[in-house]
Amino acid sequence: MNQEQVVVEFWKATPPPIGKCQKCQTEILASHAYSWCTACKEPLPYGINMERRPIMYGTIKVTPASFVDQSMKSSTH
Repeated sequence: MNQEQVVVEFWKATPPPIGKCQKCQTEILASHAYSWCTACKEPLPYGINMERRPIMYGTIKVTPASFVDQSMKSSTH
C-alpha cells in the first residue's frame, strides 16, 4: 500500500467511539461536533468532551499525498 492509499483509507475510516451519553446512551464518536448529546441535548461529561476531535475528522482540502505531488512537480522544474 502506497502513501496515498494510506491517507485515503485514513480519511474514509469511521472515527472511533469515545463514550456514551449518560442520559440516553447514544454512542459518541471522536468526530462529535458539540459539547452536548445531539439526541437528548444533555451536556457531555468533561472526559468525553476532552476526547472529541471534530476538526481532525472533518473534510480536508490538503492531504499529505498532495504535498508529495507538489514536491515532485517543483523538483522537476
